[in-house]
Amino acid sequence: MDLNLATAAFITALVEFALGVSMLILWLREGRRYLAYWSSGFIAFGFGSLLISMRNEIPDFLSIIVANFGTTLSSALLYVGICLFFGRRHSWLPWVVLALEAAWLAYYTYVAYDTSARVYVYSVSQALIVLVTLQALFMVSRERAGRSNPEVVIVTVLLLAVHLARIAGTPFFPLPRDFMNSGNFQTLLSFGLLMVHASYALALGNMHASGLNAELSAALAEAKIKERQKIEVLSYIGHDLRAPLATINGYSELLLADVSERGHRLLLSIQRIVKYQVDLIDELLEYAKVELRPLAIRSTATDLPGLLRNISDYATTLCRQQNNQFIFQPSGRIPRQIDIDGKRLQQVLLNLISNAAKFTHHGRVVLSIRAEPLKDISALYFSVSDTGVGIDLSRQTDIFSAFQDINAVKGGTGLGLFIAHRIVSAMGGSLRVASLPGQGSTFSFELSVPVLEMSDFEWPAVAQQDGALVAPPTEFIFLEDALPDHQALDELADMASHGQFTDIECWIERHAQGAAHAAFAAHLYELLELFDFSAIRALALSCRNQKAAGRPNAQENSSK
Repeated sequence: MDLNLATAAFITALVEFALGVSMLILWLREGRRYLAYWSSGFIAFGFGSLLISMRNEIPDFLSIIVANFGTTLSSALLYVGICLFFGRRHSWLPWVVLALEAAWLAYYTYVAYDTSARVYVYSVSQALIVLVTLQALFMVSRERAGRSNPEVVIVTVLLLAVHLARIAGTPFFPLPRDFMNSGNFQTLLSFGLLMVHASYALALGNMHASGLNAELSAALAEAKIKERQKIEVLSYIGHDLRAPLATINGYSELLLADVSERGHRLLLSIQRIVKYQVDLIDELLEYAKVELRPLAIRSTATDLPGLLRNISDYATTLCRQQNNQFIFQPSGRIPRQIDIDGKRLQQVLLNLISNAAKFTHHGRVVLSIRAEPLKDISALYFSVSDTGVGIDLSRQTDIFSAFQDINAVKGGTGLGLFIAHRIVSAMGGSLRVASLPGQGSTFSFELSVPVLEMSDFEWPAVAQQDGALVAPPTEFIFLEDALPDHQALDELADMASHGQFTDIECWIERHAQGAAHAAFAAHLYELLELFDFSAIRALALSCRNQKAAGRPNAQENSSK
């Protein structure tokens, strides 16, 4: 291949078009304005170089004036893009230089044809615009230390050097009338300009990447500040929400010492409600903290048997609320002391047991654990199973998401399984579920933990101490006129079976108001305050059967 000016210009056009298209793709993907100017700059230089390579086939207006104007416009567009990148206002000087260059090129082409003069006009115009670019870069470097990438400055200086070399060397290498027949000096400068422009593209691309990294670092720093602020706000919210509940609970403790039997039951009901609200607050705050920062797991020496006994005591009471039997079922030798975050493990198991008890009525909830020793560690297998309503298989992929309540009629935050799943994952395990609708559910996970001390005995499976389910309430007989109709009583029984506290309150307001219903409504309110939904359901069914059988009321019996 003959390496003359035409060849150099054509190769330059291909490279510049490739660089321009690359910048264009970046602009279309990221939408940064400075990328559009850089892309236009490389494409303009490629277009001008292509016209120069076709000097002998096209008119002088295109091959001289338009071609040289296009390559100089490239430097102006790159300059504007750099100013936009650094958020600076660009100078008007490059546009004045472009206008003057076009006028002088036209003069030395149509009035006084002079090839050397056109080279001077072109090179001086380019040098002036590059000097303005350097000035902007130095100003940025002075104002914002470290933000002006040194490689961009170096390449810009090299670009200025190429144009100054052409200005200084042209008198020593006279140019013929036909510029395309110039010697090796102009050809080498053209290839040098191509290499500098390619380096320019790399430097600008690196500056773009550095800018994105700087934005990301700033965003991360701001996010950390906001995270810290949110965590502080959450701590204040938790305190403000819990403080009045703690006060209520404290006063109820003081009143317990000197109240009647009925008052004692009501105060215990208040304490249960307070504890329920505190649990909801803790659950919501736990979710918020998990979302704001990684879950903290702090392993310490933990008495595993003691931890499991505490969980069993709580679970027994929890399961009684819906006439469920709790069974603790250890298998084999369970380590006495392990290195684990006991508080988090307890949180997981209680969340799973609470979830099982909520969706089970007159059934069983079983906590199983077995251990497999492996040298200095032990694989602990936990499972919580129930005989409740079960879970539809099509929803099993959703139940570990936040605010996904498996059975909407039960209420709650829908965070228990989400938090349990996050904790088990943070501890190196995986929470799994197996379930069939109507046949109960089993949640299980495995943890490998260091063993600090083994047990010397094997635990038998132990059910709750009282073993038997809670007995149904005593049957009450009300006046026939004091009872709602069959449909309303069926509705009440259904709501009680699902524990719909608020809906039952609304039902009482609709169906049990007035003097005639006063005794019935008072008894319902008393059971509702105790959260005794089983007794409410039994009462509703008993009254429905009473109305269906046409049983004489209490007053009629006494008169006879």
